[in-house]
Formats: sequence, structure tokens, C-alpha cells
Amino acid sequence: MNIKKINIMLGGVFPKEIPSNNLWCGVDKGALYLLNKGVSPILSCGDFDSITLDQRKEVEEKSKYFKVKNSEDLTDAEFALKNLLELFNEVEVIDIYGATGRRLDHFFGNVLLLNNLKYNNIKIRIIDDNNIITTAKKGLNIFERIEGYKYFSIVPIYENTVMTIKNSKYEVDNLFLTLNRPNATSNEFSTEKAIELHVTANVLVIYSKD
Repeated sequence: MNIKKINIMLGGVFPKEIPSNNLWCGVDKGALYLLNKGVSPILSCGDFDSITLDQRKEVEEKSKYFKVKNSEDLTDAEFALKNLLELFNEVEVIDIYGATGRRLDHFFGNVLLLNNLKYNNIKIRIIDDNNIITTAKKGLNIFERIEGYKYFSIVPIYENTVMTIKNSKYEVDNLFLTLNRPNATSNEFSTEKAIELHVTANVLVIYSKD
């Protein structure tokens, strides 16, 4: 099956609304949430320890593919990515919902996946009701303005990362990003032009609403 884009619903804080007309993977109670929204996942996976046996049976019956995680070697998000890419090896974009919220350990684990070399050829984003988190790769990156998101922040992952930004409210040339304090947060889109971001190593990019 030729699938270019798919969404994942994890079991964190669920969004108020979900995009329609897209394919979904539900993870653990994220799969049950999708069913309650009238969405039958193309894939449901996880250890399903957060839902009842009857709910698990309903999820299995209404999902095209159903995979059970029997080991703790992979997080739920990693298990979902692994199975998605085995089933659909032409996926180019994956948006992950339900990845933020109550469990900070889960949240930071999910963020780390954005910089995993296994997914280097896939655009992965973590999305909640107020933020979009993704990565900018080493070199020149173009980021379009997204309606409703006023701010964007750059968070370094590696030491000695140098950044240049054009077409933003605060432009800089060859700024050294610091790992021990934020020095590239709360920038703003100033025009309709796309942001031109050049970095010497991968960085996190966070779009935020007010």
C-alpha cells in the first residue's frame, strides 16, 4: 500500500480535535480514543495495559492491523514507528499526537525520537493543541508560517551548534547556541515569508501558540 502520510495517537493528553481524512495508528488507549472519535485505525499497537480486555477486543476487531508489544525494550512510540515502517515503507510524513502531557518521562522519550537516525528520511512532528515540535537538519532549512502559531523556538541538541536565521522578528548571523541556557527561544514570524534557518547540526524547532 502506497502511503505517504500517517498520524499516530499515543496515550498522553489527547487533542480536542483531530484532523480528518487521514490514516491513523492508535497506540494503547490512543487506539480507543480514536474509536470513540469514529476513526478505525489502520494499525493499533502497544501492550494495551491501560484498557480493559473488552476494549482491547473492540480495538482489535476495528483495526486493519493489530500488533501486541511483549517486551519493554521499545517505548510505545518506538513500537508504533517500527511497525508502521515495516508495513508502509514509503511513508514520508508522520504526525504524532498524544505525546505530551502528564508523563514527562514519556514526553522526553518521544522528543528524543525526533533526532533518531533511523527516521532521518521521514518528517516526524509531535503535535498538541498549543505546539508543534520537529527537527531542522544540518544545513539550510525552510520553515513556512503556520496559521495560529505566532512563536517559534530553536533548541540545540549538540554542542557548538551555530545558527543563522532570516525573515524572523529577531534575525541572527552565526549565533552559537548554548546547551546550559536558552538563547534562541520565543522568536516570532514577522512577515509572510518563510523562515530561512541554517544550522551546523540538527536542532529542535518548536512552533507555539500564544
